[in-house]
Amino acid sequence: MGRKLFYSLYATDGFIDLPTDPTGCLPRRSIYVFGFVGGLWKFQDKCSGKCTIVEPSLDPSNITARDALRGTAVIPSPLIKMDMDDELFITLTNLGLLRAAEPILDVHTIHIHGGHVATQLDGVPETSFGVPVTPIGTPSISVTYYFKPESPGSYFYHCHQEAAEHVQMGMYGALIVYPSAEELSKFTNSKGITNRNFANSELTSFFDKEYIILLSDIDSTWHDAVQNQTDFNPVDFKPDWWLVNGRAFPDTLLPSGVSVGGGAYKIPAGYDSYVHVKNGQRFLLRLINMGYQPVPWHTHGWHGRIVNKDAHPQPHWEQVFTQLVGSGESYDILFIADDKRPLYADYIFCGKGGFPSLMTQVDNATTESKAAGTFMPGFGGSNTLWANTPEEGGTTLCPFPGNFELHNYGESDNFFFPQFYIAHNHDDYKVTNNGVYPGGQLIFIQTDLPNERPHHPCDPEPSPKCK
Repeated sequence: MGRKLFYSLYATDGFIDLPTDPTGCLPRRSIYVFGFVGGLWKFQDKCSGKCTIVEPSLDPSNITARDALRGTAVIPSPLIKMDMDDELFITLTNLGLLRAAEPILDVHTIHIHGGHVATQLDGVPETSFGVPVTPIGTPSISVTYYFKPESPGSYFYHCHQEAAEHVQMGMYGALIVYPSAEELSKFTNSKGITNRNFANSELTSFFDKEYIILLSDIDSTWHDAVQNQTDFNPVDFKPDWWLVNGRAFPDTLLPSGVSVGGGAYKIPAGYDSYVHVKNGQRFLLRLINMGYQPVPWHTHGWHGRIVNKDAHPQPHWEQVFTQLVGSGESYDILFIADDKRPLYADYIFCGKGGFPSLMTQVDNATTESKAAGTFMPGFGGSNTLWANTPEEGGTTLCPFPGNFELHNYGESDNFFFPQFYIAHNHDDYKVTNNGVYPGGQLIFIQTDLPNERPHHPCDPEPSPKCK
């Protein structure tokens, strides 16, 4: 029967500290932002009428807790999740933008991008209304938006007041709609599978894990102008940071609950971008572009199938390894982490076609380049040409707040897994932090195989029989 979901969102401002180098250890760039804070306050079962309080402090009548949220905005805004048979109520309270050089008292709105709603609920102040500022210490001046979805998929929401500025400043978040449990009940009766393992109502849209990849861009000059209330012409837009879920690499390696930067900002739950799956699992990347430039998103290692485009099923099984995501578009792309050992393990560990193993070749190239004075260490300060790849779990590196151990294939002793891939914006200059590579819109994908055994001893390759 579904539920009624009651979200409390508060419009305010804040700061994020973006990395300036590939390690995240050098001094950061503080960026002034707008955003929504808050989240799910309560929900009500439609059948029984029973209400469950999720977070009492998000009751809009709680003035003390509400005022404590002023100035705490980050990018992105809270993640909203619902099922097709749910009803969504978003109560918006405008706390003002008080951390600028002078307070900004703009109205704010909620626009559900892609929602088939009546114009009165569309969140465009030119055709409906804007929510004014609530002064400190007074009862909330709030308005509640209502949304009933018509199709599952990846939506998003943002402020539509002075949209050019307010979206650039960070007032956006993801809104995910799952097919209803009743519609998928014939597929979800075992092994912990629920309706939230499907991108749409088709069995073929099943996934084991999902990741939101919310893409955006930052023009720090524009943000500085808003903070200082100086003039900026949006046609001069020129971004210098590119974000995935509000973070630039290497922060994209970190779980959402980990704080980064001198301001110690952390992003809301549900926006983890380090993709960690097991061999053979199906994983869904929900690509959402809130930036002002199209993103050619390229995933290494596999070809994915588009299952939804703009929250509509795609029945044609189109396969992609690079998908251009325009501003305001969403794509749900399904990947299978298939096993590459049958094709490549023998070559990597034993060699083929008269070539020695790849492990031997890289080891020799390391030794020879050191002797020749041309050695350049692999990523992460490796002592070999193989990268020191950050792997989840293990020890803390430098001041960077990750919890990673280093994986180096030159020391892996004939183990094929874990496998590491990247996914990134293929406008490769956007895989930088203000021009410093690597950074920007770059994420890691780690694939594990439980209980792997070392590769079998190498046998001589049979001699080819040419005709």
